Amino acid sequence: MKKLIAILLALLMALALVACGGGSSEGTTPGGNGGEGGNSGEGGNSGEGGKANDNGLIRVWVGEESAEFYQKVCDEYIAAHSDFGYKIEVKGMDTGSVAGTITNDPAAAADIYTVAHDNIGKLAATQCAKPITAEALVNQVTADNPASFQGVIYSTLDGTKYLYGVPYISQALFLYYNKAYVTEEQVKTFEGLQEAAKAAGCKAITVTGDDGFNMSFALLATRVSDHATTVKIYEGAESVSGGSKGESNCQGDDTVAIYRWLQAYAADPNGFKWASPDGWNADLRNNGVVAVIGGAWHYNAAKAAVGETNLGITLIPTFKLTAEAVEGLSGVAAGDEYRGGTFADCKCFMINAHSEPSKYAKEQELIMYLASKEIQNRSYLECMNVPAYVGAADFIKQCFEEGKVSESEYNLAASQVSMAEWGIPQPFITGTLNTYYYSKNAPAVLRAIVDQTKYPTTGDTILEETTSVAGIRKALYLVEYLWMHGVTPKEFPANLPDKA
Repeated sequence: MKKLIAILLALLMALALVACGGGSSEGTTPGGNGGEGGNSGEGGNSGEGGKANDNGLIRVWVGEESAEFYQKVCDEYIAAHSDFGYKIEVKGMDTGSVAGTITNDPAAAADIYTVAHDNIGKLAATQCAKPITAEALVNQVTADNPASFQGVIYSTLDGTKYLYGVPYISQALFLYYNKAYVTEEQVKTFEGLQEAAKAAGCKAITVTGDDGFNMSFALLATRVSDHATTVKIYEGAESVSGGSKGESNCQGDDTVAIYRWLQAYAADPNGFKWASPDGWNADLRNNGVVAVIGGAWHYNAAKAAVGETNLGITLIPTFKLTAEAVEGLSGVAAGDEYRGGTFADCKCFMINAHSEPSKYAKEQELIMYLASKEIQNRSYLECMNVPAYVGAADFIKQCFEEGKVSESEYNLAASQVSMAEWGIPQPFITGTLNTYYYSKNAPAVLRAIVDQTKYPTTGDTILEETTSVAGIRKALYLVEYLWMHGVTPKEFPANLPDKA
């Protein structure tokens, strides 16, 4: 019997090692200066992992557009620090898919990798990442980064909160527009874009996708006078797997009014449209729209569509609620001015849980260098990566005044920095929150509202209509319920709004 029990225990331990973190992970050891209460962060004890890389080599994954630059600065670092002890190999990756790559095969991934911050919770919970524990690096992150970023780069392990991601690039949605058709005055408002589109004989604006990120301009719109919104997304959620999801709300009268306004704007022949099958850049190139809401990663495609001379870049415009949009609602009035919102995010360096324990201190040393203000500034000048640190706007402006960047390159960075004031970081501090927000059909429900169609368009109907105030309220309740529970409710409350 004892032998049988021993065999069963061995099998259970082997199954546990199949999890993303395997037998390695500094994250399995509580403590360290990266946590709230802990001790030494230098060196670390990562267990028996270490399959990710060959000895004597630290591999780093960054965005495809930045690989050459980061290889160069890593080579410079090795040349200046002969005692570093490792070669460094940098590879360009699609950072949007890195999190999936790591969870599928962490042992084949780089020692240090780049992901958007909303993946941190998932990667920490599945032990695909080690916490950052080196005191100097933790202090640098605390000193350099805005509070909004610091609120989404930690995760909880065994009851202790640890730093997992080190921000080094910031990103937000903004507006690209064709200066051949749109004046500087018209581009300030959605109404002005509509006027320009009417003269050009096309639609005013499109987006690069109908997902929950690219359509955040409507969901996260805030009142210009005071940045007010009733929208809450996982506010107060716990950064631990299985923890509280916090509080969400998207049923406020302001949200109802904004979507009624967008319905009318989309129905107008010179208003909003979804991207054509050929893509948003084809719409911009072929005079299908005069503007598109996008991100920095769309810059080259937008420039190719209209040419650098005609490419304008600015904030997402403002719009005014109409009498029709606010009819029957309270807390909003015709003429109230709102600005389109955004998720204002950061890309972060993280450490692979499968990386060899002996590399841990040097990995943190390297990240401290790569995420420093000096390297972030150089990355902006050479790769157009917008720095993540507080005060970067001053450096960006100085570069333009000194002629180091073009007007469009300056506007690309300045618009993102400015839009961060009108947005929030993606609050998905666990993998569950990320999945529920993006992958449980809430974006499809919001699209149905814009299109004023039933939902879903095939199969059993859940929403008969999304045009009336009652229909919109029911749809928004469904969105909130999907955020919080990941499934469709069995029934809807008789009176809405109601907490989902």
